[in-house]
Amino acid sequence: MVQLSFHTTPVYSIASLMLDPLPLPPDCILRSATPADKPLIQSLLEQFRREVLPSISDSERALRGLAIATGILFGGYLVISLKPGQILLPLVGLAGAVGIGVVAVQILTWNEGWANFWVIEQNDRLVACAKLRCYSRYSVLNDLFVVPELRDRGLGSYLIANLGRKATKPLYLTCLPSLVQFYMRLGFTPISINHLSPLLQFDLGIPNQLTVVPLVMK
Repeated sequence: MVQLSFHTTPVYSIASLMLDPLPLPPDCILRSATPADKPLIQSLLEQFRREVLPSISDSERALRGLAIATGILFGGYLVISLKPGQILLPLVGLAGAVGIGVVAVQILTWNEGWANFWVIEQNDRLVACAKLRCYSRYSVLNDLFVVPELRDRGLGSYLIANLGRKATKPLYLTCLPSLVQFYMRLGFTPISINHLSPLLQFDLGIPNQLTVVPLVMK
């Protein structure tokens, strides 16, 4: 009798990936962000935006310049046509309102640049980040970015596996169309924007300047 043996390729579910994520390189650590990381995270996100945001066209740049020039000319006209007393009080009121607004924004958003972020650090340098916001009924993953020179070392997958384990399900994110297959391999499924509430669309940054695909992990 001939004994048949079958060799199958193991299939890893997202659940097993979360329980036993791929190991980080030995020189990297994953940790939650601290206030000291804020400028470093902003630097990573600036790299991210330069990569994905469309460049400003010459016509759009010209329109912006025209708008600024129009504002300057209008301000000059008011200075010339109005008496000093008529200008002073509105300017003082405007300056006061702007000052109060700036202080209020600083108070309300002082932790916006680092709170809910997780970072991967390599030799005292931040090389990857992601922002996970957990609510009572769902979670949102934003701003996942890995520096280009380390994108073949599994850092993005490691971040998603660990943050997916911490998230309240379902977990939502958006990505460029070219990255849909990457996220699908990690357990996400594309979902129609029409199935998302307005609040969730806002949390995901829809609409924005990019064509993005929303995905969900249940």
